[in-house]
Amino acid sequence: MSHLRHAAAVALALASIAFLSGCVAEQSAFTDLRSDREAHDELPQLADYAYGEVDVSTSRFVGEHDGTSVWLAEGLDGYRVCIVADAGDDGWIVGCGGGTTKISGLAGTFEVVPDHAPAPEGATQLSENAYAW
Repeated sequence: MSHLRHAAAVALALASIAFLSGCVAEQSAFTDLRSDREAHDELPQLADYAYGEVDVSTSRFVGEHDGTSVWLAEGLDGYRVCIVADAGDDGWIVGCGGGTTKISGLAGTFEVVPDHAPAPEGATQLSENAYAW
């Protein structure tokens, strides 16, 4: 293997390790997902398709805002965080993303941020990682 090919292979391997390490470390950035799971952490019954990207076994209840209950959970892919907001008859919303994630719908507007990230401006803090407007 030539020096150029060897250097390129090493660079690719190091970049892959850095990328994959970031994916694995992502979930540890959310204190709310590290607490012990309790009965009230179970997600509500929503439409069949609502939890298509959500690992429901990882859900944690993080609070209520204006009559809407809010949970966080890991994504099925293992590197995203999901927000579930249920306002009962008034509607629900589920959204997943990497790092800071914001969702908005009939149930309200909610954002999850990693530990030590700045609080969203004008938001009410529900938990260590979850905010609402």
